[in-house]
Amino acid sequence: MAAETNTEPTGGTEPTGGEEPDYKALYEAEKAHSRKWEKQAKANKGAASALDEANQAKKTADEKVAELEKRLDAKEKAEARAKTAAKVAQEKGVPADLIVGEDEESMAAWCDKMLAAFKTKPAPRVEKPGSFDKGGKGGDEALRDFAKRLLK
Repeated sequence: MAAETNTEPTGGTEPTGGEEPDYKALYEAEKAHSRKWEKQAKANKGAASALDEANQAKKTADEKVAELEKRLDAKEKAEARAKTAAKVAQEKGVPADLIVGEDEESMAAWCDKMLAAFKTKPAPRVEKPGSFDKGGKGGDEALRDFAKRLLK
């Protein structure tokens, strides 16, 4: 049969050949090793937090720049629209603040529709100017007296 072999690794903490290990020295060595990694972890944490702060500041600056660009674009668009509306208003005779649309063609089309819809209608015609229907046989004398007294 095959001979069994010991597959467990020796960690260096077991005595070899009957002598007892120096536990205090092993403890101090592990403690120093632990302190070394603790210092490295603290340094890494400090660097990571500094990097996070820098990223946040950059992100905030980028967001501010994007917001300012957005506001500038909106202002330029509003100014261009107002200029176009003033031009169309002058051409069509419609007040500029009433004009609807984003480009010159749509504004002009809107003005044409509004002018067609609100074209002044002819005044009613009267057959005999200056004469009015008295509405009856004069039986409203009491109302006339009341109106005269009221207006005095």
